[in-house]
Amino acid sequence: MDSNVALLIGQMEIIAALMVIGFFEQKVRLFSNELIDSFSTIISKLILPLMLLTVIGSISRQQLFSSWVFFVSSVVCYIIVIAISKFLAVFLGPKEPKRSMHALLMCFGNSGFIGIPLIVSMFPETAGIAAASFSLVESTYYWVIGPLLINNGEKKKGIDWKKLVTPLTISILAGLIIVLLDLDFQGTVLWDTMTEVGGTSKYFASIYIGMTLGRMGLKRLLSNMRVFLAAPFKLVIFPLLAYFLFGKTGIITGDLLIMFIILFATPAGMTLPILSKIAGLDGEYSSAGCMVSTVLCLVTMPFVIWLTGII
Repeated sequence: MDSNVALLIGQMEIIAALMVIGFFEQKVRLFSNELIDSFSTIISKLILPLMLLTVIGSISRQQLFSSWVFFVSSVVCYIIVIAISKFLAVFLGPKEPKRSMHALLMCFGNSGFIGIPLIVSMFPETAGIAAASFSLVESTYYWVIGPLLINNGEKKKGIDWKKLVTPLTISILAGLIIVLLDLDFQGTVLWDTMTEVGGTSKYFASIYIGMTLGRMGLKRLLSNMRVFLAAPFKLVIFPLLAYFLFGKTGIITGDLLIMFIILFATPAGMTLPILSKIAGLDGEYSSAGCMVSTVLCLVTMPFVIWLTGII
């Protein structure tokens, strides 16, 4: 685990540096709010989908079928984490409607912007296995279960399945189809171009996070201090729980185990404010929670990987 900790620390240093660049770019007004929003759209609708498509599409059919343990473990672990988060929010979270968002801040992570780009950098040969399994699970929970967990005082609405149709989910399915049909586009100009564009996701996503931090400002962050109570669970306790349930028992081992822990150790998802708006909330509480956990994960993620290596 020592080499993995060192590798992870190196990656977190890069992410931290890019976040600082994005922060100062926003503070000196090189990017207006409109440009930052457009930057976010390019990342979420072009760069990240291309990354997922090429990473998933680069694994073999045999690797995909052999990842069923990782897939099932992700499903089970998410169910446990969601249930615990919903229970803890009653005691740790503010009053409704923010209480439901507090639960989501504890359970839903940012695998798209941080987790998957990170494991791709660390394990380029096998990251597609984890990315395919985890992305399917997280996307489904995010857009189906997430809205159902939010209570804004109104009558619960039915599931809007259209929310599942996004560039990210389409790219995941496209990657799976390529694998299942045993298609090989590697070496072609189009595939190599998409791979190169997708490979920039870690850099652009980190810069965007820094810009978002600068746009939020310290005053708005400190006005939502209760979000700090969600961070220890999202960043440390739940990843360790994932390790004890599926790593210590030998269900998941090797590099896949490290990727499993990293994906559950990511900070709160950057799209949680979108869920807030769907529920009719202003999104400030969830935005503050995302920013707090994103900054803290630069330290907590290497710490968790180091800790799992000695216990």
